[in-house]
Amino acid sequence: MAFEAPSAALVADVDFVAEPAVTAPVRPPFPANDVADPQAGWASRNPDRALLFLFVTPRDCAALDELMAL
Repeated sequence: MAFEAPSAALVADVDFVAEPAVTAPVRPPFPANDVADPQAGWASRNPDRALLFLFVTPRDCAALDELMAL
C-alpha cells in the first residue's frame, strides 16, 4: 500500500484563511494586593480572623509568624 498525495486541484479548492489573533489588553485575573499588613500582635489576639486574612490575601508577613508561634 503506497501513500497517495492529494491532487493540487483538491488542495487549491479549500477556502481557509489564517488571520492573526486580535490582541486585546489583558486585565490581571485578581486585583492588586495593596492591603496593609495587620498590626503587631493582632494575629495572636485574633487567630481565626488572622487565618481568614491570610486565606483572602496570602502573603509572607508577621501575622504568619505569629500564628506559627501559637
